Amino acid sequence: MRSTVQLRKLLASDEIVVAPGCHDALGARLIAEAGFSAVYMSGNATTASLIGLPDVGLLGMSEMINRARQIAMNVDLPLICDANTGYGGVHNVMRTVREYEAGGVAAIHIEDQAFPKRCGAMSGVRLVSRKEAAERLKAALKARSDPNFMIIARTDARMVEGIEEAWYRGRCFADMGADLIYIEGLQSRQEIEETAHRFQGIPRVFDVLEAWPWTLIPASELGQMGFRIVIFSLSPTLLYVRVMQEYLDVLRTDGTTSRLASRMIELHDYEELLGLGSMQIQEDQITRDA
Repeated sequence: MRSTVQLRKLLASDEIVVAPGCHDALGARLIAEAGFSAVYMSGNATTASLIGLPDVGLLGMSEMINRARQIAMNVDLPLICDANTGYGGVHNVMRTVREYEAGGVAAIHIEDQAFPKRCGAMSGVRLVSRKEAAERLKAALKARSDPNFMIIARTDARMVEGIEEAWYRGRCFADMGADLIYIEGLQSRQEIEETAHRFQGIPRVFDVLEAWPWTLIPASELGQMGFRIVIFSLSPTLLYVRVMQEYLDVLRTDGTTSRLASRMIELHDYEELLGLGSMQIQEDQITRDA
């Protein structure tokens, strides 16, 4: 089953879709092994993992899509990707949609920030006009060839022009036919609940950011509010940084990793996670039948 169809079927069910974030194919394999039904690829996390720099619009479309393709090839789960601003004008947006779709991605979100964009939690975010934001969405919807490929319309207006503008843009995007609406940067439990009330019947995405504790709402509660997808965009990358810091501190202090050995995955289990056993069986069959 195509991943786009998988995601449509998941959204048609009563359960909210929980999509843990990852910045590489190994993370995606772990998400699949844990039994989750979808994967999310964050632009912030991918930028950090690829070039070790902040999410201020430094990665291009090809770099993001190459990473998305690597992830999609490794798991039989729908992959939801950050497509930033669509990387330019309407023709750039259309190419972005086609490339992500060809790469095996199930859904992307495109935001209404001006280029160069920034992570929505950073200061200095700038918006494009309502008209330009609408043109981006129209181009994205027109470009897809698979009707099941989902276009998520994201607005970053909350942190720039306030919640009323964010609600206005979200409603406009919904009226234009976006598959889901994603209002970034809601700043309180009250805003989250009011957004749920105002957008009843409109599929929505919710982003959990641990730095904003009011977003730490259980997925079941978010589902009851009418949110259809919850993404944990930076959680694994923030944990990765902390674990690496701990590992380096132990190695510097002790001169050995023995204190950490019991916390590490067994080598055989690691190899099985990566599919070494099935690869060896396949290789034996090929060489035997040749």
